[in-house]
Amino acid sequence: MSIEVDIELPTLKEIKIAFRFLPNNIAAKHMAAALGRAIDPAFKRLKKNTPRGPTGNLKRAVRKKTKKYVRSGAGVALIGFAKPPRGTAVEDRKSNELGYHAHFLEKGTKARQTKGRLASSFKSRGMFDIVRRKNGRLVTKPKPPKGFIKGTFSGQQVDLGRMPVGGKSGRPPLQTTYQETKNELKREMQLQMSAGIEKALMEMAGKFRATGKR
Repeated sequence: MSIEVDIELPTLKEIKIAFRFLPNNIAAKHMAAALGRAIDPAFKRLKKNTPRGPTGNLKRAVRKKTKKYVRSGAGVALIGFAKPPRGTAVEDRKSNELGYHAHFLEKGTKARQTKGRLASSFKSRGMFDIVRRKNGRLVTKPKPPKGFIKGTFSGQQVDLGRMPVGGKSGRPPLQTTYQETKNELKREMQLQMSAGIEKALMEMAGKFRATGKR
């Protein structure tokens, strides 16, 4: 889940046209870099707007990313929440790549139930200990939220409740961040894209002086 920067302005369209006259590799390089600089205010605000929560995982997962498309001569910049690559083992997952629940927080959820009679914070066994107290209650080591388990009677499902849009605060991080920074993003895009054209032309001029070829 992320915000991709692509805001249309009359002057920005002209700048995009100027990028098309550059070699694709140079255009992609400098467009991606320019958009990366332009999106920085939103990146910093998203960090601020993301609640820490009980684990801090979502806040640590805030990321800014740029990508070059050399074939088309284009670049993009995004901010969002990182997740580990598919198939990554539980023990190999990094604490700053655990933004799984970003969608739940951003969009909210309906009332949810487990498919079986058990809800747990870990999918693989051996990640925490389960102890049964004298009153019959099951507790975990480590304590929640790092470790939790909730069960019910055979044939029943565990009620996980629902999450409102934006969680307790009612402020979905991505949507709130975009609304708060969209005017600044427009200004920064125009400024940084113009600077990107200048940097690209300087790079081309340097190569021409060095080789005598474009």
